[in-house]
Amino acid sequence: MKLHKIELFNFRQFKGTQIIEFSSSPTQNVSVVYGENGRGKTGIFRALMFCLYGDRSLSQDELRGEEKRKGLILVNEVMLKKNKGKKIQASVTIEFSHNNQSFVIKRSISGLMKPNSSILQEYNQVELQLTDANGNTSPKESDPEIIKIQIQDVLNSRLRDYFLFDGERIERLTRNTQERREEVRKGIRTLLDLDSMDLAIQGLNKLISKIEKDIKYKSTGKLQKITEFIHELNSKIEELETNQDYDIQESKRLDRHINKTSDLISENKETAEQEKKRQELIKTKQEKEIERDQAKKELAEQLNNSCQLVASELIEQLHEALDFHREKGELPPVIRKEFIEKLLVAKQCICGTSLDHQHSSERENLLLFMKKHFKSGLGKESEEILYKLNRISGTTDLLSNAFNRLLMKSKKLNDEIDELNPKIKILDDELGEGGTNVDDLIQERNKCEEDLIKLKIEIDRRDDQIKDDKEKREKLRKEAAVLEKQQNHLRNLTAKRDLTKNTMLELKGIYKKFADEIKIKLADESTKNFSRLADNETLKDIKTISIDDNYMLDILNWAGQRRLGEISAGQRQIVSLSFIMSLIQVAGDLEVPLFMDTPFGRLSGKHRDHLIETIPEMASQWILLATDTEFTAVEANVLRETNSWGKIYELQKEEEGVTKIIERQVNEFIPKRKSIRLKEKIKV
Repeated sequence: MKLHKIELFNFRQFKGTQIIEFSSSPTQNVSVVYGENGRGKTGIFRALMFCLYGDRSLSQDELRGEEKRKGLILVNEVMLKKNKGKKIQASVTIEFSHNNQSFVIKRSISGLMKPNSSILQEYNQVELQLTDANGNTSPKESDPEIIKIQIQDVLNSRLRDYFLFDGERIERLTRNTQERREEVRKGIRTLLDLDSMDLAIQGLNKLISKIEKDIKYKSTGKLQKITEFIHELNSKIEELETNQDYDIQESKRLDRHINKTSDLISENKETAEQEKKRQELIKTKQEKEIERDQAKKELAEQLNNSCQLVASELIEQLHEALDFHREKGELPPVIRKEFIEKLLVAKQCICGTSLDHQHSSERENLLLFMKKHFKSGLGKESEEILYKLNRISGTTDLLSNAFNRLLMKSKKLNDEIDELNPKIKILDDELGEGGTNVDDLIQERNKCEEDLIKLKIEIDRRDDQIKDDKEKREKLRKEAAVLEKQQNHLRNLTAKRDLTKNTMLELKGIYKKFADEIKIKLADESTKNFSRLADNETLKDIKTISIDDNYMLDILNWAGQRRLGEISAGQRQIVSLSFIMSLIQVAGDLEVPLFMDTPFGRLSGKHRDHLIETIPEMASQWILLATDTEFTAVEANVLRETNSWGKIYELQKEEEGVTKIIERQVNEFIPKRKSIRLKEKIKV
């Protein structure tokens, strides 16, 4: 799919008819939409989602319930105010191509402002017209359901989230959180189209629970009690998981709301300086928390080997004792003890020599051999134990050093976080003293931050509870399986349950196989992308990007150690962008216009240059939504030199609530800011 043109009519800030023609040729595939914050860059993406899918809001709008159903006000509010009591029409028209076919889709909406200033919106018609590869144009289609199917065939709506990569989402991918895992998992599921398999697994799980319920009613004695416990745990786990999903979504909403409120506070002159300091401290704290959590995760993994460290002295003593016996030749030979005992009982060697009392010397030699080599406590496993002890002894120091390093690192980060907390508290108190016109916003944010902390504690607690309950359930199921065999009247039900469970396990195995294969491909492509986007200094420390069994996106250094928590915010952003690009690459024939909203926020100058030079080669079409602070004269010159820059549009404020889209010439366009990189050099 390639976008060619979008026409907005009275949509959001864009009053009247305004047009953007996207550059879509193979050589010039980059379009830039340039403007200050609040001028409508995201509004263009919003118009795209509205026109293609009928979306009335985006996930970042944080709408819920009835608000979400109604959606945002999409009709230009200036026009509504000027024409109170009259219907105002708004629409978005998009021209795009896919598989040598051309499409024109138009979706309309009308709005009316009542005398009391409340606004009603009515979603009108949608039209789609298709022209095939031979130039034959079909009649306009106006059935919403048919249009929905045709658009889904071009680009499934599940991929819409991979249309736009904004700064918040790029940052989110590098956090050590459940949300980050879900983001990576979602990308893999989307690529493999595993929704139907997910539904099948969920259905089989429900069927297993239903059969277990039937077994509970028909079982007797101890089995009945155990099945009752299993049924109770099923209900409890289901309720916990439902509440967990709700709280995870609520934590995302609170997090986004806190960020938006902070932006509003930052824009106020009276609080801007203090708020800037506060945000810098919070950002530093969050980065240290990410690094600390990663260190904790590595510590948890090291605990699997902790018994080796705890028993290191005993292991060393055992190693020395076995080594001493080996040097004396006292460890069991290849010949088995039982074999020699059999010869002595038979009183004859396999060579025919008699071993009776008349041949005492041969018999005595065998007895001495047994006494020397088959001492008590030195069985045939001794040699194998010694071999393993040799390996363990060689790694104990490494494990100990790694464990101590992680402990010291975790403590240091905790101390640094503890030092930041009172500094943030002082700024919170200063901001909350009153006397400014943003007092309500500050109080609102403080309340949201308190709620978020409580919510995260509850999510962690519930996560542990779910894990414990599942382990209890599995233990009870094993115990029940033994008792079920003793009750013949349950045979049909247990066979049905076991067949369902085995089918589910097979499906999970297939799911895992596909997911593992795609994870390897994504990790490989992400690593290749990273090697192209990162600077040479970064590449000295980082070898590969990995995706583990828990869908955690991470990086490994040349020693194979995880290092995501230790790299800078800008480097983490490059890791995220590398993964984002790999999703499109691994999808194969999937052509999507890549939208990036303010992607340069934390990137160094070299990383920005690599991104600008590389993305046009990696994506079929790049639409860059950039602010004046990140797309300076330096970035413009680097992009020009790629010869891939085809279009530039500037968003200018015409009046309050109205933005004008103005096309500029690529070769003549001069950004408002010359560069922000001088500050970087001074910092270095």
